[in-house]
Amino acid sequence: MAFVVGLAVANYQLAGVLAFVAMGAVFLPIYMRLGLYTTPEFLERRYGPESRRFFSLITLVTIAFAGIPGSLYAGGRVMEVLFGFESIVPGVLILALAAGPYAMAGGLRTVILTDFVQCLLLVVGGVAMLYVGLGYLGGWGVFEARMQELQGPGDWDLLSLVQPLDHPNVPWTGVVLGLTIHALAFGATSHVMVQRALAARSVHEARMGGLLAGLLKVVAVFIILIPGLMGYVMAQGPQPLLEVASPDQLYPAMVQTLLPTGLVGLVLAGLIAALMSSLDSEICAASGLFAMDWYQPYRPEATQQRLVWAGRILAGVVVATGVLWAIVVIPQFSFLYEYLAKFASYIPGAVVACFLWGVLSPRPTRKAAFATLITGSLLGVLLWLANDSETINRLVCGDAGLGLAFLEMHFLHAAFVIFAGSSALLFGFSFAFGDEGAVLSEQGDAALMPSRKQDRVYWLGAAGLLLVYSAVYWYFF
Repeated sequence: MAFVVGLAVANYQLAGVLAFVAMGAVFLPIYMRLGLYTTPEFLERRYGPESRRFFSLITLVTIAFAGIPGSLYAGGRVMEVLFGFESIVPGVLILALAAGPYAMAGGLRTVILTDFVQCLLLVVGGVAMLYVGLGYLGGWGVFEARMQELQGPGDWDLLSLVQPLDHPNVPWTGVVLGLTIHALAFGATSHVMVQRALAARSVHEARMGGLLAGLLKVVAVFIILIPGLMGYVMAQGPQPLLEVASPDQLYPAMVQTLLPTGLVGLVLAGLIAALMSSLDSEICAASGLFAMDWYQPYRPEATQQRLVWAGRILAGVVVATGVLWAIVVIPQFSFLYEYLAKFASYIPGAVVACFLWGVLSPRPTRKAAFATLITGSLLGVLLWLANDSETINRLVCGDAGLGLAFLEMHFLHAAFVIFAGSSALLFGFSFAFGDEGAVLSEQGDAALMPSRKQDRVYWLGAAGLLLVYSAVYWYFF
């Protein structure tokens, strides 16, 4: 996506910094004090079981139709270039068969251990790619100069994180408003992310791990996004070094062109490892959500072994669904990132509203939360269809239809509109229904909570991370 849009897409990565700081500062101490196993459990403890099941269902749908197929599709693209396959199908199947069994059999412990190794591979491979690419171009200064030369006077600044209001992909208003909702959804409500923190031995360890993850989000700008811009430079001119049929093929093409044989294997192993890391996390999250949020409430006498097997069966189903979706549906979109960004914009607004205001205010009530989750989710689907389906757009926004042209908006703006609308609905329904919300009861271990010294260490670390985050924006403004 950086190859097409520029460095501004790094805002998606950098939003993760805010996500992990918010997780550690606000949400994680509450989750662990309540002794939660899944993020949907919070909605049950705060509002009621119907809200928990609705959000759990939304999460499972998102995993099955966005998270897992997104990783599979990306891996299929890489292997298509690397091994000369005629389509993405062999790569998709290889990745599913490689990551699926160990994630289903070993659970979260296996996922975390393998991800530790995979993270090292990705960082080492990414640094190697950055170093060799800059060396080929003549250094950082020459790279920046070439980027400026390739841009016409009226073009967007491809090396800027902050783009004007009329930018078609990443307007600054969308970054400030929409990506804030992305960050809250990612760091506070996404069980794929939060499950790792909930598995920590204490709040302090979980929060410090979140700060490390936030730092890696900054590192990703330089080892993933900057190489995309280097590929842009290499693909220009009368005799381009790189020629790719799709931007999604850029990274493996750069690796094959620039790196010596030994490093090719290392860097591509790092890229595949990153994809497997995302894939196994999604599989493990789906397994845990089904076992704890669906199977156990209806089979309270089920043993731990039966819960594990129920989760494994569901994981197998979502992997098979993801394979089919990656092969048939995702190729219809212009870019993989576009598909994933729209899923993250139109779907979670109502959920974020219920989580955030459920933590900050005692006013939201049980009936209001459930009504908001349903209504806000339908609003998100309506906005998605009104902006992406020509038929629905004519019916809803066209002069011959309802004439609601104001619904046509950038998907990042839509993320904030859905959140704001859902927040208004949540408080409006609360006043209208007038019932009391569920009381949050503490069942967790007080020993998990951080000491004052650990709190100081965390806040110093968070301040340092936010300083690095601000420095990146200052340099690439």
